[in-house]
Amino acid sequence: METTQRFGLPLLVFGQGQKDITHNEAVMGIDWLLHGRIVSAGLRRPPAAPAVGDAWLVGTPAEAEWLGHDGQMACFSAGGWRFFRPAAGLALWNAELGRCQRFDGTDWRFDPRPTMTAPVRPQLQGGSVIDAEARQALLVILARLVELGIFADG
Repeated sequence: METTQRFGLPLLVFGQGQKDITHNEAVMGIDWLLHGRIVSAGLRRPPAAPAVGDAWLVGTPAEAEWLGHDGQMACFSAGGWRFFRPAAGLALWNAELGRCQRFDGTDWRFDPRPTMTAPVRPQLQGGSVIDAEARQALLVILARLVELGIFADG
């Protein structure tokens, strides 16, 4: 069977029977890779009760059904486990950590946090009439902007 160069997704070939199976496999792979979200990274064996559609980055050394798939993306489908070898540049959202991981061609790395010097967070000051709910909402927004590195806490 012929496959795509980057992720090994199956291609239809001339005169092939049951093209729907090959096509469905490719579409499932596209779905997992296009919506690059993993539950977590580093597990060495499959979770006990995975949900259909969930995916993980396989840890080293892989065990059980994941044996031989170290560092790959393991995706659970109704038909069992599907594995994808990462291509350099593949980015996946790690839901457990709330961060993006990117494959550099050798290893999985976290995308760096912003390194630029952020402006200092503005201080809220009000006049004689303050809407307490609006002030609280702004404080929550500003705290999140500090957390993301857009403002420096000051």
